[in-house]
Order: sequence, then structure tokens, then C-alpha cells
Amino acid sequence: MISVFCRKAGQRAGWIGGLVALLSSDAAAAGGTVTITARRLLDVESGQMIERPLIRIEDGVITAVTPRAASQGATYDLGDVTLLPGLIDCHTHLIGSPSPAPYDTLRETTAHAAIEGVANARATLEAGFTTVRDLGSREYADVALRDAIAAGRVPGPRMLVAVLSLSATGGHGDWNDLPPDIEIHRPAALADGVEEVRKAVRLNLKYGADWIKILVTGGVTSAGTDPQQADYTEEEIHAAVVAARARGRDVAAHAHGAAGIIRAARAGVRSVEHASYLNDEAISELKRQGTFIVPNPYTNFYILDRGQSAGFVDYEIEKSKQIYYKKMDSLRRAVSAGIPVAYGTDAGVQPHGHNGRQLALYVQAGMTPLAALQSATLVAARLLRQEHRLGRLKPGFVGDLLAVAGDPLQRIQVVESPLFVFKDGALVYSRSARINDTRALMPLRLADPIKPIAPTAASPTPSPAPAAPTSPAPAIKATGQGSIHPVPASGKP
Repeated sequence: MISVFCRKAGQRAGWIGGLVALLSSDAAAAGGTVTITARRLLDVESGQMIERPLIRIEDGVITAVTPRAASQGATYDLGDVTLLPGLIDCHTHLIGSPSPAPYDTLRETTAHAAIEGVANARATLEAGFTTVRDLGSREYADVALRDAIAAGRVPGPRMLVAVLSLSATGGHGDWNDLPPDIEIHRPAALADGVEEVRKAVRLNLKYGADWIKILVTGGVTSAGTDPQQADYTEEEIHAAVVAARARGRDVAAHAHGAAGIIRAARAGVRSVEHASYLNDEAISELKRQGTFIVPNPYTNFYILDRGQSAGFVDYEIEKSKQIYYKKMDSLRRAVSAGIPVAYGTDAGVQPHGHNGRQLALYVQAGMTPLAALQSATLVAARLLRQEHRLGRLKPGFVGDLLAVAGDPLQRIQVVESPLFVFKDGALVYSRSARINDTRALMPLRLADPIKPIAPTAASPTPSPAPAAPTSPAPAIKATGQGSIHPVPASGKP
């Protein structure tokens, strides 16, 4: 047995010695049997805390979760921490350097972007996110990174990838502020009309896409586009859905405005990303179709918090002013209406490794802390059609988990900084030491074919979020570093 104790929140005494032993004890997690214990485990399905659990993992899969007897040993005794399932981020962009400047991608080779992706993958894993859906890359670098992680060559979360996003000419994936005599290679698949859309989908699938992403409306980070403007017709979106389903894949639709959201839902997409401007008709259509939404308010929070100091340009800041409060209000309305909300951060606009910081915003928008955690576990797993193997700590599920200090149901921010992260039963991160274990689970296979600032006149403050049933929703303040902290109840968001 290797004991790694945390006697009280924030105390790290005794970890380093234990972790040195861990690093020299490869046999525990190399495809054999591992047991993990701690003070408590949160059952994200029921919200109940299980005291002194013992998790048994064989060949990367949980085989038992039982109470630990007083004399019973364990491979890893993590001490006074709370265990959670490995988290899922349903909207990332791992490939590329962490720079928000619009044209920095033109200064970066695909090879360099792929190497940056390796670092980004590790930062994401160390944040406790053991699975991601990566929605848009360049030159199929996301496919290479996915496969390298699955083969155990580099550490990172298991990935589902969308390769090249489909964009209409002049849409969110186009370079709209460059003159016509400047020819560049665009990091999106420009496709107009049903036939071009169908062909672009098939090309992505040919080269390894697990998902298809279609940019239905304008966006925040694209010049000359309006997030409320729908650029694709319902027929074009439906063509993408039909072509994807023919190969057992699903479609995610980038859509801010209500018109684009409604078209995407009617066309049969599985998820709508952003969903910033929900109205009654959009909510009704999303519910009728059973469509998931994946809101990412932390991206706009971060842009407003950091602004030009982080390289964001005027139009990105101005659009975020217009969208942030609308997006938070739409999230409140979606929660109230019972629309399935899956967790997604758009990491890549903001730094990788900050993935957990958005949980506090979900709580502010009316979710309980438990519901926010469910969005990144149970609901996210359903969106990915992996609810039979991801998102729970129970027999038959993958051996992915993280350990946090304290009780996340009382203070959701503790999830932002995991103390330990396991993937496939292997300890891949401890805050006290770097773990150089690159083992990863077998490749994921698809199932079931088929700073916020004072509001302006253009962005009125939404009505206050309803109080969460089990814990009050925290207010937030900007720190200048993109982090979120509680403020008194009278504080403004």
C-alpha cells in the first residue's frame, strides 16, 4: 500500500515522499488491479456522499465500489479529499498556441500548433478533465493528437474530434477582413449549398472525424460577422446531419442567435454550442427535438476580464459585451425549462487548464452545484453517447477520477484545482509532483449511429438568477486573471 495523506484542506504534508514511491511503482497501474480510497466520494447521480469508499479498478475499468473496512489496505490512500468522476469538456480547441490575436494562426505552422496541442492536452488532463470533444482544428492535427493520446504516446484526455469546421462563405470560419487578392489557406471547410456541405462532411469523416461541426451563425472572434445572423439554411444543416448519420456520427452546431438555433434544432443536430440568444420559440424547439445545448459563458467573461492586455481586439470585446449577459440569461432560461445542458468551455480562446472555472458561472445561472457537476459528467456523457462508460464512479465505467479538497456541493470552486487526477486507474497528476505516466485508455468508440463589466444599453442586465435549491448561487468578481471568486450577495456580476 502507498499512502498519500491530506490531513486538512490546503495541507500537503507527506505527499512528496509518497509520490516518489508512486513514481517507482509502475506495476500498480500498468493494466493490473488498482484500489483507491479517500475520506469520501460524491455520487453525482444521487448527490449523496459515500464515506470511506474503496474503488477497485481492473485493466482500467471500475469493478467495485464498496465501503472500506478499517483494516483494509489500498494501492492509493488519498486521505481527506472528495473523489469525483473524471470530468468531460464538450467544447475545446486543443491545437495551437495560446494566443487570442486573430491572425496569430497565420504565423504558426501546423507542426508547431500540433506540438502546442500536446502541452494543452496535458494542462486539460491536469485540470481533471479526462475526456474532451474537440470542436475544430487545422490540417487534421486533432486526429494525430487524439491517436497519440489513445496509443499512450503523450498524456492527455481521451478525445473526440471534429477536424475542420464547416463554414459558409463570409461566415464565422472565413477570413472576412482580408482583401480578395490576398489568398490564404483557411482553417475551416468553406461549403455553400447542400452538395458542398455533404461533400465537406464526407471529407472530414474520411480523415478521421468523430463529430461534425457546422458554423450556423456568426461569432465573437470572427471579423465582420454578426452572432445573431444565421448563415446556413435549415436544408444545408440537415444535409450535414444526414451525411454524418450515414457514417454513425453526430453534428454540433455553433449558433448564437435564435434563428440559427431554431434551424439547427429542426435540422436534427445533437448539440447547439453557445446558445446565447434563446427566445421562447428556440426553447420550445430545443425541447421538442431533445437537443443539448453547450453554453460557454466563461469565454466571454475571460475576454471582458482580460481585454486588450491579453491580445483581444476591439470587435471581440464589443461582441462579448453584447453577448455575456444574454448568454447567462439564456442559460438561466434553459435550466428553468429543463433543456439538457452539457458542459463546454471553448478552451483555446481562454487558456487550457482553466476548464473548471466555468462551473461557478453555471451555478450563478441557477444550477445547483450538483447539477453543474452533472453537466460535466452525466449529461456530457449522454451527449457523447457514452453514458454507459463515462461520467460515474461505478462498476463497468472507466477508472477516471479526480480528488478535490473539501465539499464541492458547498463550494464549487474547489473543483477548479484538483489535488489528484487518475485516468484508466493510473495516477496522472498530483499538485505536489509531476507524474510522467502517459498511459491512456483504449481509443473511444462511438455507439448508437444515427470581468464582466457594467452592462451597456445593448446588453441590459438580466433578471437575477433564481436561488439554487440546495446552495445559494455565488456572485462573482473579476480578478484580472480570468478567475472567479465569491463576493457578497449584494455584489454585482
